[in-house]
Amino acid sequence: MINYTAFTLVDVTHSNETRSKKNNTFQYYQQQNQNTLIQTIGLRSQPINTVTTRLLTQDVAEYGFGKQYKGLHTVWRIDFSIEHTDVFKFKDNDMYHLINDCDGVAIITKLEETTEIKTKCFETTNKNYINTLFNKTTLSL
Repeated sequence: MINYTAFTLVDVTHSNETRSKKNNTFQYYQQQNQNTLIQTIGLRSQPINTVTTRLLTQDVAEYGFGKQYKGLHTVWRIDFSIEHTDVFKFKDNDMYHLINDCDGVAIITKLEETTEIKTKCFETTNKNYINTLFNKTTLSL
């Protein structure tokens, strides 16, 4: 089992809302962002044991987000595992495909993000706009 953590400034709250109704549109959009990220990760592997946590008032400089983001913001953390080795690997980069598959994937904004995401997509490669990062972890899920 290989464990990963995604950190993002995009609201990927696990609201468990699967149908859009008049009174739950906000929560439905939050869930759709999470579904989008997990399904994109799932292009190459089956993410399992996903756990989403919202971290309030985080200094984004400590994470390595894009240069555009400064100060204290809400960060969402998704821990997940995969069972396949090297599915994201290209040459010497163990997360190459994970990072590049997620780059530019459309999101819904103006939910509970504490920063403006002008590109309206997951950004994983542009040093100015990175709003989603991935790390391999030793965390046991």
